[in-house]
Amino acid sequence: MPKYAIALDIGATKTLAGLISGNKIIKTKTKLTGSKKNNTEIIKNIKRIIKSLWVENINQIGIGFAGQTDNKKGVIVSTTNFNQKFKNIKLAEILQKEFKVPVKIDNDVKCFAKSEIKNGYGKIYKNFIVLTFGTGIGGGIVINNELVRGEKNIAGEFGHMKIAGTWSGVAPQCGCGNKYCFESVASGRAWLKINKKHNKNHADKIIINNISIGLNNLATILNPECFILGGGLLEHTNIINQIRKSFREHCKQPLLKDVKIFKSKLGDQTILFGALLD
Repeated sequence: MPKYAIALDIGATKTLAGLISGNKIIKTKTKLTGSKKNNTEIIKNIKRIIKSLWVENINQIGIGFAGQTDNKKGVIVSTTNFNQKFKNIKLAEILQKEFKVPVKIDNDVKCFAKSEIKNGYGKIYKNFIVLTFGTGIGGGIVINNELVRGEKNIAGEFGHMKIAGTWSGVAPQCGCGNKYCFESVASGRAWLKINKKHNKNHADKIIINNISIGLNNLATILNPECFILGGGLLEHTNIINQIRKSFREHCKQPLLKDVKIFKSKLGDQTILFGALLD
């Protein structure tokens, strides 16, 4: 009988879960995360979606979580887009007690990066940056095909760097409490806010401009071979080509103009596979 695993991509808006055998996803489920509910309800939602995919011979559970995690201890440390009390949650311990199998937990975009190293653009490039543009902005750094974690596993939290971007009205406040954060002016949530005041084309231009400024900052600091982008915002028609064009218009350093910008080929399953990797 084949062995299976269950992997979850837990975002602030929705949770995608997959039943996986080897390198194939057998079945998926998507549910609202309920990130603003109380801690008990959030954990119940996680358990429910796991149970909805449960079959015999599950040998592990992997979770990519949109926030800061202690991947060694399996703890959700903090997150800016959930309720303020959802922190220091021993989620691996809770789920292992419930389901009696090993549980891995890591930041969602680090899972994204691990997938790209093993099965994506990492087969071609050794030095790259991954970013996801969803409710917030997550990031990951890969140097010489190694994921850079930093001292506390939070290297690559690009969503909270400050940029002098373009917005409408008062300077937007980020979920972390600060203003001028990258994700407050260039994420999917930021696009929704801007789109309420402008038409879609103008909102797209503002977001694309802000994304390209952020990418230029990162290119200057880390000098990657390429950027690999994902997340719901990347589903907008032709947005990847517009980001490439804007990046080159903003880039004033000749040696950085040839940095490549790709949309992940692995799609919304990227984080699921990465959640099962060490």
